[in-house]
Amino acid sequence: MQADLICVGNELLTGLIENSNTGFLARRLWSTGISVREACVVADDESAIGEALDRAKRESDLVIITGGLGPTEDDRTREVVAEVLGLPLVLNQEWLEKMDQFFRNRGVKMPVNNLKQALVIKGSLLLDNHRGTAPGAIVESAGKIFVLLPGPPHELKEMFDDQVQPYLVGKNKTGRTAVKTLKCIGIGESRLEEKIKALGEWELPPISYVARGYEVDLQIKGSGENEEASISIDEAERRLRSLLGDHVYGSNDDTLAGLVAELLAARRMTLSLAESCSGGLLSDIITDIPGSSKFYRGGLVPYNAELKIKLLGIGSELLEKEGEVSDLTARAMAAGIKELFGTDFAIGITGIAGPESDPSGKPVGLVYIAIAGPDILKSRELYLGGGRRAVKERAAQIALDMLRKELMKIKS
Repeated sequence: MQADLICVGNELLTGLIENSNTGFLARRLWSTGISVREACVVADDESAIGEALDRAKRESDLVIITGGLGPTEDDRTREVVAEVLGLPLVLNQEWLEKMDQFFRNRGVKMPVNNLKQALVIKGSLLLDNHRGTAPGAIVESAGKIFVLLPGPPHELKEMFDDQVQPYLVGKNKTGRTAVKTLKCIGIGESRLEEKIKALGEWELPPISYVARGYEVDLQIKGSGENEEASISIDEAERRLRSLLGDHVYGSNDDTLAGLVAELLAARRMTLSLAESCSGGLLSDIITDIPGSSKFYRGGLVPYNAELKIKLLGIGSELLEKEGEVSDLTARAMAAGIKELFGTDFAIGITGIAGPESDPSGKPVGLVYIAIAGPDILKSRELYLGGGRRAVKERAAQIALDMLRKELMKIKS
């Protein structure tokens, strides 16, 4: 099965809102065995939506349209799809009552313009929206499937995962395509390709390399009848994991932070952070994980020398001799926050994110990361490229990877 994606919204074309829906839908469709032929963004304009819809329905079996299902006058997706398919819009009393209850629960009267959201394409399967007032819909017409989804990502993602994907799994009977992504860290894209090619000529499904900061995703694509696709992917995964060792930390939707959280929780260990150049970014990543309060005690962002001395107990002599950006300072930060917060593990990060150096003249991108744990205190010196944000993000990723490797040495 092949799909076209149409994202509707002036705000996407002006850059006011980033279009994250395309990437999400493409990944989910691939995992369902559906390839994406084309993805496009069009304005809140009837002719633009109609032209994109006509093109998509000629070329693909599945058309997914996001956005334009709101209550305002410029939300025209529902109306255009109905017109192109030659189907009328009918009032859905059940959805109207649900919207009315939605507003009453918030102590306000439902605006009159929300009434249009209760108009649905005749014969469509209504998709419930637990997070908003715009229902989605699935319409089958002339052997094609049309899916209408709301634009806000938090509404779209839940609706697709809970209602659309199970529906599509049952409909995709045109052979099996499977995709699995291996998450790699600590090895560059070019070096990764070299290692895989060095295995020699052996049967391997197509692989795509996607670099993301300090990480690289290996997307393995298999195809065939019945279980052939899954079997070929399983064999490729086995060989790749054997080749790459601990460079592979997970697969598909796994995240490095999520894995570290699992390892800490399984070992009943705690973590604290002292971040200078990363500015609390690592703490933000950690606290995005549900349940992180079970292992994360907290962190500090001692951004100048005075606070490093006062809060972490680092000696002024050390800072004067070595500088705030140094191997020994990073180690002192990790040891200081570990003692202050009483945790099993602690991380200290200090560096020069740029765009200019510090008074010492050390190079931009120089970063030291230290990790303190049970019977260990070690550090790494790094030279990270990219702009200020890239240095911060890569430092956070590398710190997580250092912690992952130490936790893997400890039995749960």
